Amino acid sequence: MPLQLAPQVVADIEWAVVALTGLIAVVSLLGALYSVPWTFRSRQQVATRAFNYLWVTRALLQVIAACYALSLDLRLQVLWSARSAIIPGGYNVDAMCRLYIGLSFGLLEPSFLLLVLFACMYTVHKHTQGDPGSNPNLFIFALTVGLTLPMCAAQVFAALFSRIMTQLRYNEDLMFKFFAASQPVGAVMCPLDPSDPNCAVCLFPEFSTLISAAFALLYLLVLWAVLGRIANAAINRMLARRIRFLQICITLFFCASVTLRGVTVVDANPYSLPFVCLWLANVAVGSGLILVVSAILVWVPVYDGRLANAQLGGLCAASTSLLNAPTELLPLVGYGKSAYSHDPGSSDYEYGGSQAGDPHEGECSPVLMMTNQLHHRGGGGGGGGAAGGGADT
Repeated sequence: MPLQLAPQVVADIEWAVVALTGLIAVVSLLGALYSVPWTFRSRQQVATRAFNYLWVTRALLQVIAACYALSLDLRLQVLWSARSAIIPGGYNVDAMCRLYIGLSFGLLEPSFLLLVLFACMYTVHKHTQGDPGSNPNLFIFALTVGLTLPMCAAQVFAALFSRIMTQLRYNEDLMFKFFAASQPVGAVMCPLDPSDPNCAVCLFPEFSTLISAAFALLYLLVLWAVLGRIANAAINRMLARRIRFLQICITLFFCASVTLRGVTVVDANPYSLPFVCLWLANVAVGSGLILVVSAILVWVPVYDGRLANAQLGGLCAASTSLLNAPTELLPLVGYGKSAYSHDPGSSDYEYGGSQAGDPHEGECSPVLMMTNQLHHRGGGGGGGGAAGGGADT
């Protein structure tokens, strides 16, 4: 018999989760506001003009992150079950569990991850094959919606199919665990009225989990190819480390999330310690994914970009032609004093500085330091100036 927790302890834990997800949602929405260059002048700053191309994508990513965090509350007992502290008697737990599956795993999670992927793909595509369109944000949004819809349809089908299987009253335990979105636990949750349909707990149907696993496999293969290409082409070590860290974190968090789904069917007692630990692990993984992606692709880069505008924006107003490097995603500053050096005999070029023989050498070192972050491995040249040092990757 697994260790049982008191109902009040579980309720307190769930309220802590509500506070956590609410905090993440608020921080994400503030991040969306923070990422917007509110004035036309700020969007045209020479130091971060390329970076500001994707400000709509970054703001949208933060809005989706806020919704994704709040969707974690759809399966909480303290909100919807018979023990709800908000709705007396609870509110249709099975429907909320199915809504959680369709909304969280069919719409918000895939769109959040695909938006990250296509923002990175745009950066690579633009600097290898040219700009695919005059509106990169619309291009990224269209791709995200187009590939999210099949995943959404599949998860909605899984959620609705679970309702069909429940109505048909299949008694086979394996079929129930494979399709059911919720499981009655009246004997534990409502000993005075065990037949109450709202005395139930949400599960992750294995059918839904298999759909997510297939998506995860395809997504991670493409993600590693795209981010690996950016990291391998990065001259600046800070940029390469950030990209690799993002790559590893998304892989670990996403794989852990898919692995944890459906494990709750092994022990669906809402007050057992293993069940509560599995549920908390799932919440921690989802929250960690949101925070890491937001920090690496929105909060830190936007701060770096504003710092770049403050420090470098007025130095090189005539050097907009040099902004050819893929700085739409991660503008970086603070490379150290060596990045500002123009000693022809030094190796500063390896860290983003200018190269000996560069026609712009000595003219705009700080901007070159920030924009020449990536270098096309097959096209780098010694005397090519902006073409050789500016990177086309």
